[in-house]
Amino acid sequence: MFLALVLPMAVFVGATPAVAAAPTLEISSVTLVAKGAGVRLDFVVNCDEGSSGELRATITQAVGNRIAYGSVPQYRTWTCTGQTQPLSALIPADVAGVPFRTGEALLYAVISACPGANCEHAIAEQVVRIVR
Repeated sequence: MFLALVLPMAVFVGATPAVAAAPTLEISSVTLVAKGAGVRLDFVVNCDEGSSGELRATITQAVGNRIAYGSVPQYRTWTCTGQTQPLSALIPADVAGVPFRTGEALLYAVISACPGANCEHAIAEQVVRIVR
């Protein structure tokens, strides 16, 4: 009787769940929109098929002695395909700051890929060039 209980437990304990691959995030470009009222962030992601993807991002730029700042107002979401996906998000300039200009800015972006309750993340923190 004892052996009949131990064998099924050993099989169950020995099983390992599939491990999700870490998502990837690559920044393609940052483009000025509406005379600096915002920027369009173009990026490429790769995450496990069926996972729910989400982007959070902020960008900060010195403009003279002032700061242009913006963040994605609502998280950009998508469904992962398991393949490389080009995506974009609009980041409006904060009204308390100044408009963005062409030139260098600091970008902080995080994607989360969630195949359920367990999320994996990829981070890009880099100096980018805002172009027209």
